[in-house]
Amino acid sequence: MSDKAPSYAILWASQTGNAEWIAKAIHKEAQSRGFTGECFVMNEFELVSFAIANLDKTGVLIFVTSNTGDGDPPDNSSKFWRYLRRQKQKDYLAHAKITVLGLGDTNYTNFNNSAKRLEKKVKELGATVFYEKGMADDAEGLENIVDPWIANLWPVLAEICRQKVSEGDQTAEITKGVSEVEISPMTAAEKAAQEPYSMNERRSTIPEAVTPYIGLPNSLVQGAKINGDSKPAAPLSHKIHVDTTALANATQLTGLPRVPAAYIKLVKVEKNAEKPITDKLPRFVYTPNPIIEATVSKVSCISRRGALKRTLHLELDLGEHTDFQPGDAFGVIAPNDEDLVQAIMTRLGIKTAEEEMQQFSVEGDDLPSHLKHASGVTLIDLFRYGFDLTTAPRKALLRMLGEYTSDAQEKNLLMFLCSKQGLAQFNSLRDQQPTLLDLLVSFPSCNPPIERLLDTLPAHMPRYYSIANSPLAHPRAIRFAFNIVQYTTPEPYNVARKGVATTWLDNLTGLVEAATSGDNTAAVIEIPVSQRISVPIFFKINNNGFVLPADTTKPLLLIGPGTGIAPFIGFLEHRDKQRQIRRSLGGVGAFPDRDLAAEFGEIRVYYGFRERSKDYLFDAELTEFVDRGVITHLELAVSRESENKVYVQDLIRRDQKDLYDFIVNKGALIYVCGDAKGMATGVHDALANMLVENEQLEKMEAMKTLTKWIAEKKYLRDLV
Repeated sequence: MSDKAPSYAILWASQTGNAEWIAKAIHKEAQSRGFTGECFVMNEFELVSFAIANLDKTGVLIFVTSNTGDGDPPDNSSKFWRYLRRQKQKDYLAHAKITVLGLGDTNYTNFNNSAKRLEKKVKELGATVFYEKGMADDAEGLENIVDPWIANLWPVLAEICRQKVSEGDQTAEITKGVSEVEISPMTAAEKAAQEPYSMNERRSTIPEAVTPYIGLPNSLVQGAKINGDSKPAAPLSHKIHVDTTALANATQLTGLPRVPAAYIKLVKVEKNAEKPITDKLPRFVYTPNPIIEATVSKVSCISRRGALKRTLHLELDLGEHTDFQPGDAFGVIAPNDEDLVQAIMTRLGIKTAEEEMQQFSVEGDDLPSHLKHASGVTLIDLFRYGFDLTTAPRKALLRMLGEYTSDAQEKNLLMFLCSKQGLAQFNSLRDQQPTLLDLLVSFPSCNPPIERLLDTLPAHMPRYYSIANSPLAHPRAIRFAFNIVQYTTPEPYNVARKGVATTWLDNLTGLVEAATSGDNTAAVIEIPVSQRISVPIFFKINNNGFVLPADTTKPLLLIGPGTGIAPFIGFLEHRDKQRQIRRSLGGVGAFPDRDLAAEFGEIRVYYGFRERSKDYLFDAELTEFVDRGVITHLELAVSRESENKVYVQDLIRRDQKDLYDFIVNKGALIYVCGDAKGMATGVHDALANMLVENEQLEKMEAMKTLTKWIAEKKYLRDLV
């Protein structure tokens, strides 16, 4: 017993709230199993450093970290990383036993880079790994790794950390309560009752209870005229489809998660207890930088009619000079769809305006970050801004919903979906992308308290966009471009889904129509000051260095298909203004163009799109940058105008010899912006092949060189 650590510390870093939720769930379960410990966000620097400084009392460190950007650590771990980098003693963590749980996505090349770097760093400082790290993959479902990793943690933790509860019946009872549920095989009548969960009974109309809310502001289900075509309103809710074959003959379900701890309380308070941050936002909305009430001053649709995606270009008036750089990003705080909010509240029994506007204080031990300041908040604000209503559900949510479902068959089905036996159907459920309303409509006897939804639903997150202009050209405004997110879930579900923020912005700005393919430029709608619409934003902390180098002589390779070209428009506009400023200072010489070229490095742009007549975004601007000498080479990958589809990675392979000289010998910096799943992987592979061909390297060595370039900020990526 004396050799065991007296307690543990869980240190977490989270960008979207998943790592925080998982870390706190581990903490609560550890306490229920008799372990003693603490749980901190990594940037609680003083608490974390105290825990590490007292490793004789806290000998076990459990790290839970997600990733942001291209494998970068979350924003709320930046201080902790600086703290680690300052430590030079090789035995600084010699008394620590550590493990790491990483949350990543294999669609990104630097999969779980933060977790790997963290383990490497603490081992360099003398720490000993007591349990193999877990590398969860959001592309396949985080829970596929997280759940078994946590389940297998407990016996290993018990070997090195003291427990108040000795091995025996109580621990066994906890474990059984977590993982097993006895059920009776379904009768023929009960099997027939499961038919509503098949594709045959999927709802194709809007539920009667939802109809009164169609047409409210911020709605995702309004009928609209888009791209010149009239599109009918989409149904607001859809019953989920579950194949119950494996459930029909089951007598026991295993591998269920624990019922999430109930720790949030809603306490009624007097009205007007708190004033909102802005006219729109409730006070509990947290952002890492101050909120700015920007107003929309210009809007245009820069894709043409018939394009696969509608692309909007907005200008936001900031009201005052703001310090930003091309390549910076900002967050938009958009509410959940109002129809969806109203329909869910009605389904949960909140039917009067008085109930909606009743103010509460959200109380409880160790509240999640997004609810820590929720005092004097109304229910409708919680549903609008407090939690995510559209992300595919966690198993913990399904497990909790099962506890508040009165119908036995419905309850069994919810338990099945979060069990080991129902894994295939849980993955199918992720493909369906059900909203909270879809789940509540699919299980009519499920009536969870709102407090329990606060316990289990993820935080409602801001949406981030890259700035597409230079402060030298527009010091009081930021411009950005985005596709309106619309998609259909995979076969056989075929459910139309829409994004939250892009649809909200589209509705706010009047559903601007696309120009015809014959128009050379998109019509820009300038909004009078008196009619301008307010959009709450904040500037994102830029940790990845995706900005122009201070040295203007550095050559640049910019690779950005689709809307990935947008931040590079800001880069090019900035370089153009810098060239103009330099020329205006005089002293350029008898050959100004030649001398300017010496002071400003070459810029090569590789840009991809489907069709010139429909989605060649920023075509006028790019042509002008070429004419003015800002862009030295513009290479276009047009993927749908010939039998052979051509993408930017194909052009890089074509030009690999010239690009090798440009990057390696001339020292060009590489910037890639856009889709992580296809384009970025293809570009990365093309760059690796460039090194293989020109340096006669093995593919693995070429990949290591690219990893080195990323670490050196020679190769920068801004991926989504």
